[in-house]
Amino acid sequence: MKIGNKSQTLLIELEEAVQEIPEFTLESIKNPVSAKNDTISYSVEGFATPNDRVIADILKRLPGIEVLENGTILYEGRGIQKFYIEGMDLLEGKYNLANKNLPADAVESVQVLENHQPLRVLDSLVFSDRASLNLKLKKKNVWVGTGNMGLGASPLLYDGKFSPMMFRNNLQMINTVQSNNAGKDIASELNVLTLDDLQEKVGSQDNFNPWFGVPKLFAPNIHPERFLFNQSHLVSANVLTRNPDQTDFRTNISYLHDSQRQIGQVQTTFFLPMDTVRIFEANQNRYLTRDLDAELSWIRNVKKSYMKNRLQVNVQNNVEFGLTQLNNQPRNQKANLPLLSLSNNFHSIKPIGRQLLDIKSIISYRRTHQELSVSPGGFENLISDGAVSESLVQGLDYNSLYTNNSIGFTKGLPKRWSYSGTGGLIYQRDGMESTLEAQEGGETIIQEVPFVNDITYQQIRSYLQSKFSLKTDALNLNIDLPVSYLFVDVEDPAFAQRQTLGRVVFEPQLFAKYQLSGKWNTSIRLRRKNEFKGIQDLHYGFVLRNFRVMQQRATSVPEVLNHSLNYALNYRDPINSFFATMNYAYSLLDYNTIMENQVLSSGDVIYRALDMANRGENHAVNLRASKYIPMLFTNITLTGNYQKRSNQQIINERLSDIRFQMLGPGFELSINPKTTVNLSYKANLNLIATQVAERELGSIQQFKQVAELDVFPLQDHLLSVVWEYYDNTLASNREMTHFVDLRYRNRIAKTKWDVILHAQNILNNNNFGTFTADAFMIRQQTFLLRPRQVLVSVNFSF
Repeated sequence: MKIGNKSQTLLIELEEAVQEIPEFTLESIKNPVSAKNDTISYSVEGFATPNDRVIADILKRLPGIEVLENGTILYEGRGIQKFYIEGMDLLEGKYNLANKNLPADAVESVQVLENHQPLRVLDSLVFSDRASLNLKLKKKNVWVGTGNMGLGASPLLYDGKFSPMMFRNNLQMINTVQSNNAGKDIASELNVLTLDDLQEKVGSQDNFNPWFGVPKLFAPNIHPERFLFNQSHLVSANVLTRNPDQTDFRTNISYLHDSQRQIGQVQTTFFLPMDTVRIFEANQNRYLTRDLDAELSWIRNVKKSYMKNRLQVNVQNNVEFGLTQLNNQPRNQKANLPLLSLSNNFHSIKPIGRQLLDIKSIISYRRTHQELSVSPGGFENLISDGAVSESLVQGLDYNSLYTNNSIGFTKGLPKRWSYSGTGGLIYQRDGMESTLEAQEGGETIIQEVPFVNDITYQQIRSYLQSKFSLKTDALNLNIDLPVSYLFVDVEDPAFAQRQTLGRVVFEPQLFAKYQLSGKWNTSIRLRRKNEFKGIQDLHYGFVLRNFRVMQQRATSVPEVLNHSLNYALNYRDPINSFFATMNYAYSLLDYNTIMENQVLSSGDVIYRALDMANRGENHAVNLRASKYIPMLFTNITLTGNYQKRSNQQIINERLSDIRFQMLGPGFELSINPKTTVNLSYKANLNLIATQVAERELGSIQQFKQVAELDVFPLQDHLLSVVWEYYDNTLASNREMTHFVDLRYRNRIAKTKWDVILHAQNILNNNNFGTFTADAFMIRQQTFLLRPRQVLVSVNFSF
């Protein structure tokens, strides 16, 4: 339409029309990692492979996330604080129950919640520098689960599991029934792994260790399925219901019946100031665990208030058996280790005017009667003037009452500051009675002082905690100024001993985290902590710890003053899927007691604690960088760690400086195009050096490689080959071991069922050798391995 170049008025009418353009396809690779505010999301579909069955298979492949051998999940080098499924905390830290049983194809994404404050009422007042993890499911109001049934040979093997789960808006449930003798450590699914829940359990004395028992062989750095001889049974029920008023009722009940056997040989070399002592042990140990644990919790976690009450009952009836050939002399051991533990933890936060009232109450009770028998007795020069007794029986009764009650408040201040103040009282009373009996010629001889204990340990601690917090767009700052008065009263009539301790304790802490840019952040923590040890580290009489270790800790109240520094530098770029972190930790420890080690030519060791000031120093550096390349379906990870420790011990009446150093670089590669071939490779090198005084004990080198190749010859068919290589070297001694496993899987078309043929340890290695260093000794250890075995299993998910 031509228009003349002159002033004019035109009226133009348009008619509608449709014009088709040629069809086209936009091809690209979607980045499975995304970020929004403080949440990083990993698409499960972007990292999944046909070989994945449960969500744990996916987590270990995510860039920026590290999964340890025991299942602990780390982000930026630190353990996660909480583990949620659809925003609900069902498992109270036992998230292996979900990771090892929840079907991978039921999860849509894995979310990392940075700077997550689990208590919603504190969300705008008290910041958190910890990260939590949340699983987003593909479907709502769904039943899912996994299961398997397997039989095998060499020896006769069985493996069975059924784990049904339900996830609704107001109801979550994870149940599991498991049993196997194929080397699977199902007991690890009951471990509490999250930091927040671990701290709560420590507060109620859940970190109790038996006084004695059959010493375990040091587990080698290989997968437990290669050396674990077991018969394990587990039942666990976990249910969380949410009422309309947002109050949660949670029940976690589990029962574990686990029998494990360890068979191996250990040659221990003690490097003494004027001598070197070598002993040889051939061990056959059996550990029987019977553990019933039940927890009931009421939780209300809303914006306006918080309330939680957690009641826990734990009953154990564990027995340990040991047959040891010590320098070709047989030594039999049996330990009965029952335990009853009750605890209740209450925590409430409510608004009072313009501030929050915080009330906490913890109370726990523990009781145990333990017994260790050893035959023949040993320690003849210490106990029976050179005559070897037929047996020794160490009996011990222990009970403990602990309570911690506090009240405090939190108040917002001008300019983004907040203040929290808490006052409280801790009371702890521990009692321990022990006797040592010797059997000689059918006669029972009850040993007198110093082989008895009748000790009572009482602690009263009143404390006042003041915490100032600042939260800005770039800076998070915490200043903790806790002050307490500690009173300890220790009494043992058997030794006519009584001591008291009164002390004002100041344990300040400074934490600061600064956002350098959108990708970089750095943090620093300075802390002074004064720890006073309890009754397990203070007893005037000897206690037989195991068949060749006798221990006495007749000292002042043991005290450890710890000055620590932690520094972290983190980089995260979710758009380019690149994550890197560096952590440095330093601690300077001052002790008022020291261990004296007396090593006898027979291999028996007598430990005595003495009053003597000494110092220890620790350095640790950890590096980790991971990069995911979407175009190549490849994840590359570089790791590195360095440790340096030094402390003092008295070895055969001579004060010695002990130094330990370890350097460990690592490399991980994962290529998962999902259609033809998948490849994963992991390598770690550890260089270990130990020095006692001016004497070097020798350098240990540990090199580990693990590779897995998945081939898809036909649709719904998978062939996997696993190769592992271990090289352990100490001076001229070298132990090299190869493992090869094969796995063939056929997925039944249009179902969630598959059949797997698994051949393990095809090279039929019978033993695995390794070296370990500990203080002034080096161990050369050989573990008996499970033989070549074949297992056929039917697996399903729903």
